[in-house]
Amino acid sequence: MRKGILTLIIVAAFVIGAITGAGGMYYGKIVLPMRKAEAMARQQREEFDRMIRRGEVTGVKPGELTVKVEKSGDPAIVGRVITVQLDERTSYQEGMGFLNLMGEEIDATRYLKPGMKVDLLVKDGKALAVHWEKPKPGEQAAQQPPGQPGPGQETQEQGQKK
Repeated sequence: MRKGILTLIIVAAFVIGAITGAGGMYYGKIVLPMRKAEAMARQQREEFDRMIRRGEVTGVKPGELTVKVEKSGDPAIVGRVITVQLDERTSYQEGMGFLNLMGEEIDATRYLKPGMKVDLLVKDGKALAVHWEKPKPGEQAAQQPPGQPGPGQETQEQGQKK
């Protein structure tokens, strides 16, 4: 009888230990890292949201863009005019197409004009990305002065000279 009780206690202790160990390992290896990842993702999303700006271009200079902010993840910036720095790490995107490769600097004055609506991703006063919608063919003609070709277009005279 005593051997049976002792065996039962040992088996029960073993089973309880195995369950506790498996539960602790599950929590330590699966649940805890998942909670940390969710917290980090939430923090990064909040930081990303604070970096977003949308507005109207008021001025463009080489290496510099001035925008009147209409929407932002940071409410303190809405309605203000901000100037951001443009450099070789800035990505330029017209519609769905990228205009430059990473590390390639382009002349923003060629593409951006006052009055255009742009989306910016800004960190520490530097634009990481600039996006604008590709103008529809009728809108592009309205923006260009008469006789001036748009980017990538030729006038008839230029085409005949070649």
